[in-house]
Amino acid sequence: MDFPGFLLQAGRKHADLMIVPENEYPEIDPIHSRMALYRAVENGFNLLLHASQSLSLACDYQGRVYGIMDHYHASDVLVAQLPTKGVTTLYSRGGYSFPWINIVALGVLVAVSLRRRLRSA
Repeated sequence: MDFPGFLLQAGRKHADLMIVPENEYPEIDPIHSRMALYRAVENGFNLLLHASQSLSLACDYQGRVYGIMDHYHASDVLVAQLPTKGVTTLYSRGGYSFPWINIVALGVLVAVSLRRRLRSA
């Protein structure tokens, strides 16, 4: 879940369910699990994340959490029913082009704003 380019391949191949085993360390609990949820939404797949020494979760492609288990404060079993189909997202189709288009658009808006201020001054 640390490599967005790898997960982008799963989104482009229309993966419906991603099952991820992780072994974490307490200092990044639960940040890493929340990052994984974001990647599931971004790429349109359902996610079952088993994280030893962290937060395990089961979520769908819209970010709805169906089951959650904290390694330090819960029982030994996570039970959840996930959808079996994912979706194609804008990110999985366009990859990194969408964020770059937004950055360029922001640059154009800033330039236009500065130009107007200089003309009025």
